[in-house]
Amino acid sequence: MPVRRYNMRAALGRLRDVFLLAVCLALAVGAPGLFAARAEKRVVRVGWHDAPFYITDQYGRRSGYAYEYQRKIAAYTGWTYEYVEGSWLELMQMLKDGEIDLMSDVSYVKDRTEHMLYASLPMGTEAYYVFVAPDNAEITSDDVASLNGKRVGVTESSIQRDLFLNWAAQHDVHPELVETKTTEEGSLKLLLTGELDAFVTMDIYGDPETAVPVCKIGSSDFYFAVSKSKPELLAELDFAMNRIQDENKYYNQQLHEKYLSSPGTDRYLTDREKAWLDGHGTIRVGYQDNYLAFCAMDGDTGELTGALKDYLAYAATALENGRLDFEAVAFPTAAAAMEAMKNGEVDCMFPANLTDYDSETLGVAMTPPLMRTEMDAVVRAAEQKEFIRKRDVVVAVNEGNTNYDMFLADHYPGWKRAYFPDTPAGLDAVAAGKADCVIISNYRFSNISKQCEKLHLDTVYTGVDMDYCFAVPEGETALYSILSRVTGAVPDAAIHSALTYYSTEDVKTSFNDLIKDNLFIVMAVIAGVLLVILVLLVRSIHAEKKVLEEEHLVKDLNRRVYVDALTSVRNKGAFDDYMQGLQDRLDQDETLEFAIGVFDCDNLKDINDQNGHDKGDVYLKAASQLICRTFQHSPVFRIGGDEFAVVMQNEDYRNRETLVHRFNVTSREICDSVENKWEEVHVSMGMAEYDPMLDRSVSDTARRADKDMYVNKHIRKEL
Repeated sequence: MPVRRYNMRAALGRLRDVFLLAVCLALAVGAPGLFAARAEKRVVRVGWHDAPFYITDQYGRRSGYAYEYQRKIAAYTGWTYEYVEGSWLELMQMLKDGEIDLMSDVSYVKDRTEHMLYASLPMGTEAYYVFVAPDNAEITSDDVASLNGKRVGVTESSIQRDLFLNWAAQHDVHPELVETKTTEEGSLKLLLTGELDAFVTMDIYGDPETAVPVCKIGSSDFYFAVSKSKPELLAELDFAMNRIQDENKYYNQQLHEKYLSSPGTDRYLTDREKAWLDGHGTIRVGYQDNYLAFCAMDGDTGELTGALKDYLAYAATALENGRLDFEAVAFPTAAAAMEAMKNGEVDCMFPANLTDYDSETLGVAMTPPLMRTEMDAVVRAAEQKEFIRKRDVVVAVNEGNTNYDMFLADHYPGWKRAYFPDTPAGLDAVAAGKADCVIISNYRFSNISKQCEKLHLDTVYTGVDMDYCFAVPEGETALYSILSRVTGAVPDAAIHSALTYYSTEDVKTSFNDLIKDNLFIVMAVIAGVLLVILVLLVRSIHAEKKVLEEEHLVKDLNRRVYVDALTSVRNKGAFDDYMQGLQDRLDQDETLEFAIGVFDCDNLKDINDQNGHDKGDVYLKAASQLICRTFQHSPVFRIGGDEFAVVMQNEDYRNRETLVHRFNVTSREICDSVENKWEEVHVSMGMAEYDPMLDRSVSDTARRADKDMYVNKHIRKEL
């Protein structure tokens, strides 16, 4: 039984901790001098080498994969660290010679065990790729034999050397191996000079300007290694790492996502995928109509609207070596879109949410999710609290909505289903007692909120989320691979912003609704003023015209209030509302951790004056895109002509220093790689963390960030 296995693992974990603690105590008892040294805080000499394992920002603050791991270890061991800087190869030799005590990012090689001691648990896993220069057309991902006779570089005495040799032997590839002694960045530069045809290194070094991934050759666990001159450290290290894993079994994975995860290696089309696109052309996407905030056909233009529209716009340019063209085709239901895909009328369809079994039965494959939504149950308000405990549930389902059918079969198989033509009919059934609930996305509730208010219905969160994916016919492997590549390239923040905006797009107030809501009053007024009907008719026409004008105005302002027309990020009005929301939470004595970043695009006026305002728009869009890509989990606002702001919370707040460093590095790389002045990204940034000892309000934090930005701007001008 699963419970027994879980308890057994927990018991074994506790026994292991007791054993390791006993070892540490035995060492302390057997060596009183050692115990005294621990009480005085043992100083451990640690090798400090390249990013992303060790990072020092412009303010001298430290971070990085290994640095963060070592701080966690110190919490359990009481160690303090003396950092010794050098290249990875230099520090490896120092570890062998006993000049340092501890080193990170050491892959297991049997020969190394003669000179060092390995921790019992790995600190992570690295993936290795073959990289080539961007203009290298001779080595291709679809033909590994193209590496034959080519000069392939690997770091001397590294694990990637052995991995590559094994991979080459398995694939009958015969390159000329070149072992380098410089840093990874230095070796990658040899690709651009032509001294190397390819270089093998970790996936994080991929860069569209310098190094393009060709193929993955393997992966390897990497460890902390201890000098053989300090064996007493190993037991403490093992004990600490075991406790860290017990505390959070996903710790290594979370650090990998934070520091080592690189979407760059998955943003390049293979030759096979490019050939498919060249032969096929535009990708036809079938979508369900009248399904905002996700997708719908605009009644005025006949074009796609909704979050899918924004997603496809991002996806079109998400890949580094190819552009995707999409054609969106509307269908009345998801089932109709699925049928059209099977008939070859479209290449894929959205939205789809099928289990592996259901997708196999239908002969389709699900891409990774594009969007995710909370699923709510719309119930009678009087039964809202009791609904969760209700056992016999009748759920109203729209005819032709295969996604909800599959969702219910997967999560609520015991519920009985009653089918209705559309959602309003299902809501009427709930109010009349013919059904107990309607399941709906939280992003779609605003579309039915008015009817729910009339029918005295309310929502209950089901506790389950639904993923929305593309469905692709089985066998269309190239298309599946292409669509899967772009899912990770579109920022989560952009999709969330789009869903939030479009969730209010379909909420309209019309004159007819006004009449229906006040039918008896209107009839009484008409009867009372029958003698002046002509005057009332004129007024009625005027009122209807005004309401229609307001409807169009509301629709237009709805986007302007929240979204900047040029950059598609949120605007100043949205920023003010967001800041007020934070202030309201602080006024209620809620404890918040957040930081505000303020960005100013340098020299925008010069670009407008010298190159035209259209080039200035290109400059602003490039700056906005860089900010969005860097702070993916934070809301981004355009708060002025050339100013942007970011409010960092949660993950982005914890990683704020790393993100600022990444922003500055990427900005410099863009400036070095583009030809035109207006394509460069020169942005001055300031950041301030909310501190209740310094800030009486959120506005004070923003002012400190703005002041920091101007200080940095002045420094940049002096350079």
